[in-house]
Amino acid sequence: MSPTINDRFVLVQDGVWMYYLGDAFAGHHYGIDKATAYADGQPMTELNGTRWWAATAAASEITVHIPQPDRVIGYILSDPTAESERFPTSLTRERFRELANSSDIWHDMYKPVREPADPKIVTVPGPWTVLEDAPLPPADTSPTWQATLPTALTQRREYQHLFPGYLTGLRATLVDRIKAMPYVTYVFDKDHQLDVTIEVPLELPEHEWVTPYQVGRRRPKPYQRQITVTRRLSLPVPDRVPGDNYAAALKVWDDEIERWTGIVASASAKGCNTCHGRGYILDGAEQHART
Repeated sequence: MSPTINDRFVLVQDGVWMYYLGDAFAGHHYGIDKATAYADGQPMTELNGTRWWAATAAASEITVHIPQPDRVIGYILSDPTAESERFPTSLTRERFRELANSSDIWHDMYKPVREPADPKIVTVPGPWTVLEDAPLPPADTSPTWQATLPTALTQRREYQHLFPGYLTGLRATLVDRIKAMPYVTYVFDKDHQLDVTIEVPLELPEHEWVTPYQVGRRRPKPYQRQITVTRRLSLPVPDRVPGDNYAAALKVWDDEIERWTGIVASASAKGCNTCHGRGYILDGAEQHART
């Protein structure tokens, strides 16, 4: 029977059973970062902070335990030496509320006594449709995945990594990666391509004297700077990476990152001292030509 919109899938890979339990946290705010899950009473392991949890076997019942705030069971004096007929050592919750409504002094004089509260236990219903050898769910920090979901799953986006779609933001990711590479001075995402400027030194460092532009009457002092070779690249990087599922697209994504950063790395090789990185040697009048 085909799965319906109310079905849930369990992803099975290498003996690990992965369940999406995000629905159990709906409407809860306190304690969700410390929640625990159990498959037939056995502890489960959270995956990637994505509300996917793993078990070592198929589960007939899954429960999520969400911690609750400690309960206030009464009030005691903040300073025990202040005990008097008016301010007894302790007060019940009901008596404290009654007195606190008449004056703020009771909030100053007393502090609450708390005890741990039982966790909120949420049972996650099935049915669970088993998908053998399904790709792992992506981490929260992964590239953005846009999937084409079947109509029956448009409300179950936690399964979108199983279906065809595309990753977005490749150019933005490469901008950050390339900026951090040696000798790269500028990276711009412009007109659907990356414009990269690289300033590389010569294999054997050489320097030249430079006189700054004169501003005002004071004559600027010449200074030495290292001779570098400027190289400019225009990389036609796509922004989307398609795939039959998230895992397949992520592999292509990683290959694209390696490909384009490899091109920049190759262009960052130090310049030849003989030709100053031009690829040819100036001779005669060409040495004085303006470029």
